[in-house]
Amino acid sequence: MKSLRTLPIPPFSHWSLRSKTLLIFMLLIAIPLSLQGGITYYDFSTSVERRTADYSAQLVGQINRNLDRTFMEMQRLSLMPTYDPGVLGILRKYRDPALATNQRPTVEELEKMLLYIAGMTYNRPDIRGIQLFAGSGYTFSNVDASAIRSFTDVKREAWYERVKQADGAWVAIPKHRPSYYFDDSGQDYVSVARLIREPNTNEGLGVVKIDLKEDVFRQIVSNVKFEEKGGLLVVNSRSELFFQQGSGGLTPEMMDELRHTTALPQASDVRHMDIRGKTYLAIVDYSDYSDLKVISYIPVESLLKETKDLRNFTFGIGLFCLVSAGALATFFSYRLSRPLAALKNKMLRVEQGSFKQSVRVESKDEIGQLSRGFNRMVEEIDRLVHEVFVIGLREKEAELAVLQSQINPHFIYNTLESINMLALKRQNDDVSDMVSALGRLLRYTVGRNERLVRLREELESAASYVKIQQLRYGERLKVMFDVEEGLFGHEVPKLLFQPLVENAIYHGIGDREEGGTIWIEVVRFEEELLLTVRDDGKGMSEDELRQLRQSLAAPPLSAAEAAGEHGLALNNINQRLMLMYGERYGLHVDGSPGEGTAFTITIPIREEGEHDD
Repeated sequence: MKSLRTLPIPPFSHWSLRSKTLLIFMLLIAIPLSLQGGITYYDFSTSVERRTADYSAQLVGQINRNLDRTFMEMQRLSLMPTYDPGVLGILRKYRDPALATNQRPTVEELEKMLLYIAGMTYNRPDIRGIQLFAGSGYTFSNVDASAIRSFTDVKREAWYERVKQADGAWVAIPKHRPSYYFDDSGQDYVSVARLIREPNTNEGLGVVKIDLKEDVFRQIVSNVKFEEKGGLLVVNSRSELFFQQGSGGLTPEMMDELRHTTALPQASDVRHMDIRGKTYLAIVDYSDYSDLKVISYIPVESLLKETKDLRNFTFGIGLFCLVSAGALATFFSYRLSRPLAALKNKMLRVEQGSFKQSVRVESKDEIGQLSRGFNRMVEEIDRLVHEVFVIGLREKEAELAVLQSQINPHFIYNTLESINMLALKRQNDDVSDMVSALGRLLRYTVGRNERLVRLREELESAASYVKIQQLRYGERLKVMFDVEEGLFGHEVPKLLFQPLVENAIYHGIGDREEGGTIWIEVVRFEEELLLTVRDDGKGMSEDELRQLRQSLAAPPLSAAEAAGEHGLALNNINQRLMLMYGERYGLHVDGSPGEGTAFTITIPIREEGEHDD
């Protein structure tokens, strides 16, 4: 497949005035509209994002403070067993791992521990259970005995290592599934735990562990309102999950990537994050007390929904204004440039030699003044050209008259008659015929000064010229006369046929070995005479016809430059006819290659007694 070539854009200086005006109008409208729309959209979207970030930062800060209070309370609960001598005494009794399942607490001990733990969980529905793990592995809990194991080896639990490393300090354990529960619900819990030590000897007695339901977080989060398409994460410094609400369009894999990303600082911050090609606004609040980060993440796309509506509205208004302004600009640029375009077209015609041009004046501004000046200039040029042409024509007639006066016609006629008698005496008929024809042609051309002659006389002069040429070309040249009856007495301009016949001979059939035929025809069409000279010679191409027609319409000097003497003779005939009868009359040429050429003269029919001044 061929690649399309882009059309070169012309330089700005080559553009039309209409195109320049339209472009300037469009730029003056489009640039301010675009700048205003872009600045408005950017300012509004930035403002929306900033307000959302500030509001979300306040919310996550409030959530983290509430979580600190909750974990602070759980931390106090986890310290209570260390201040109760009865609890410490029971734990001290069952601290030996060797006892294991061999020795169980008494009923009194169980009741005492149950009442103590129940008091700790009183009016706290968010606590799933409080477990006191003795050194022997026995589990004291407020959970129903059928739902929890009696003995648990906490050292095998995944969370125990971090409790041990805390060495008596409280530890927040992320979501996990305890192994000591019998229920099959598969629920995960967040826990607070610490080692219980002998106050005096600092010897380990067991572990206290408080399992919190997810409702703790839900209750805190329910008091604040977040972006509908956003999400919330609560993680610790190890990126371990404590709580999650909403997905914000994130898949579980993307959620893990967000939790473990190093882009989230161990401090409060607001930043943009790119997760698999999608941009999120992340608001982080970090608590030094609980080592928890509350992360609110909101898709920037949802934040900018309102701004997109504004952008689309602004774009629609701008497009409407641009189209309307473009239509108005097109209308006014057309109105402004139309007179100039008309003036330019008229000037091109004047440049081609047509001086009968005028521009319609529609206004009184500078363009109107220019149009009026052009009309006056063209009228003056046309008058001067006509005057110069008439003067030149009269000069030629005067020169011809002077030439005629210098020649003694009688001497020429007597000389030709002597040549004719000598040719007859010597029986040279061809010479006699040629001399006789030349004499008749000279009497018609030189001996009479009339501008108008009878059609019969003009045809006889053309026949004399044809006779001379037939003696030269012999049987190669055939001439046919076809004149409508009743037209021989009408007046026609002198010397019309001879230049046309000469043109047909020399340019139509003169160079052809087989010769050709010339038809001279005269017919009447309504109130006009049509005089036609046509041949069956080599004809003319479209370019030749166009050049010849242009030379006929051009001034005489331009015609001579364009087509030489041939064009000048035909141009003179055409100009004479237009001067005598008006511009609607003249010489018309037609033809085609190999089909010959036809010259047709159209003149009005003169009534008897009607003559030129």
